[in-house]
Amino acid sequence: MSFVQRVREQAGRHGHERSYTFVEDHGGELRESRLTFAELDARARSIGAWLAGQRMEDRTVLLLHPAGLEFLAAFLGCLYSRVVAVPSPLPQTDPRALERAEGIIKDADVRLVLTDAANRDALTAWLREAGLDGAVECVATDTLALPSPQEWTEPEIGPDTLAYMQYTSGSTSEPRGVMLTHANLLHNENEIWRAIGSPTTGVGAGWLPHYHDMGLIGMLLQPIYAGGDLYFASPIDFVMRPALWLEMISRYRAEYTVAPNFAYEWCAARVTDEQAAGLDLSCLKFALNGAEPVRTATLRTMVRRFGPAGFSERAWAPAYGMAEATLVITATPVGHGPLIRRFDAAALERHEAVPAETGVELVGCGRPITMTVDIVDPETREPLGEGRVGEIWVRGGSVARGYWQREEATRDAFAGRTAAGEGPFLRTGDLGFTLDGELYVTGRIKDVVIVKGRNLYPQDLEEAARGVHPALGAAAAFGFSPEDEDGAGPSGGEQVVVVQEVRRERLRKQGGENASAEDAADAAEAGAAGQGAGDPVAGLARRVQAELARAFGVGAVNVVLVERGGVGKTTSGKIQRSRTREMLLTGLLPVVHAELTAAMRRAVAVPGDTGEDIARDGGTP
Repeated sequence: MSFVQRVREQAGRHGHERSYTFVEDHGGELRESRLTFAELDARARSIGAWLAGQRMEDRTVLLLHPAGLEFLAAFLGCLYSRVVAVPSPLPQTDPRALERAEGIIKDADVRLVLTDAANRDALTAWLREAGLDGAVECVATDTLALPSPQEWTEPEIGPDTLAYMQYTSGSTSEPRGVMLTHANLLHNENEIWRAIGSPTTGVGAGWLPHYHDMGLIGMLLQPIYAGGDLYFASPIDFVMRPALWLEMISRYRAEYTVAPNFAYEWCAARVTDEQAAGLDLSCLKFALNGAEPVRTATLRTMVRRFGPAGFSERAWAPAYGMAEATLVITATPVGHGPLIRRFDAAALERHEAVPAETGVELVGCGRPITMTVDIVDPETREPLGEGRVGEIWVRGGSVARGYWQREEATRDAFAGRTAAGEGPFLRTGDLGFTLDGELYVTGRIKDVVIVKGRNLYPQDLEEAARGVHPALGAAAAFGFSPEDEDGAGPSGGEQVVVVQEVRRERLRKQGGENASAEDAADAAEAGAAGQGAGDPVAGLARRVQAELARAFGVGAVNVVLVERGGVGKTTSGKIQRSRTREMLLTGLLPVVHAELTAAMRRAVAVPGDTGEDIARDGGTP
């Protein structure tokens, strides 16, 4: 069976009774546009017939649509015509997005771009400027003279037929095209369906980008697989007014939604009490939280803020997944709620998970549904038992075929075998452990900071730094051996570096009637260091240093405060630690203030560094 056959079965079964509704926010007034399953199927057949006429079978086609129904019709039209769809964000004017889109076109050998009429002229001009206009055609699907749906003839499509390519977000490496088959799609949609209770009907609501795996697989395609309705909005509308998301859940009585942790944080911080007062979230049974580390503070804050509006703790469904496994690998079943446990911090540094009454809080990411998840020593390739931290290895029907035209990378990632020869496994590159069957994710192998033989996880450092003051935002923590830059080797050991965004407008001015004792202390400390009593930023940086030194017992801590947006992130919001590190070393960060050790100052010239040996290369602040 192919995914096309599944969609057509559902369209035949539910016809005009089930639908997709795109919701646009116009000053708080919600405007809707809708396609029923039958209408969506007809439009997909028309686009599929047009693509077949262009002889695009088995060729790659780049989809550069804004959020809305037209993307979904174009994506399904590609599947209907055995064309390899490549969803990607609209490049617009962001230089990084332009570079990414150009890279995908070249990497995937794209000859056709599908978009809408509102963006076609701008994209055509961009292709011309990039020197690609002669090789790549740009077409607006919403203004094409499409054939009749009856002109579509279903090509030969089987489970192993390549359906689409999902380019990874590039949080730790250059984006790679993950090749997903129809069998992968069917398997992972079934995994999600089982996690949400195998409903035969239901309503979802969301706003996730359609060009990311969570938005495409978890939000857009699940309803037509399962036979439910979806109400969805633009990510831009959500960012501008996060209450929109909760209003959609409340108004349309949505039973499930999916989003990364930062989105729930954004709601908790930005939805006003007045907006929350009009909500009824008691309908929500399944709130998937994944794609990035799930923070216990976020789970509790959401329940505290919106519990009075009906948001239940049992609705939380932490999950773990990745594009290389289509999307979901493990999930918390509907109604179970999150599993939060404390573990001994010192044991975790030794890669052992020892439950403790006090220590590091970790949120379980659920259990495999039908996939096999093993924890393996990445060096010896020996499987590890429960309670041991190692690399997460995965196999099952959702695991992708590999990376597009990258044989070596495909072997490295998709052909993992244990020391006993068992496999092949997908080597995720993530560290984690299982306990009582639950998966806990502790970080990325490449991101672990090793200080004097201790393994520190960057997300723990980042969360501790964020908790120092409300003015502090996103952070990227990584290790750095200054001696490496001089060719002298890492004899001095790895130091902790935290690059963190600061919103200076949130810092209260010294002497103001609302100034706190800590804010006044920041300003006084800055003045004592010769930086001017009116500048509390330096004191804030030193407070971050002191907190990390206290919480993790490390002395050589470097703190670089940057403007909002200074911390590198992928298009899906994941922290790009390696990119942020590179920008620090090349002087490209928008630095507000820096507190560096002497060894770090010798390696990196950062504007705003005080020149004082605050940490004295190993002493505590």
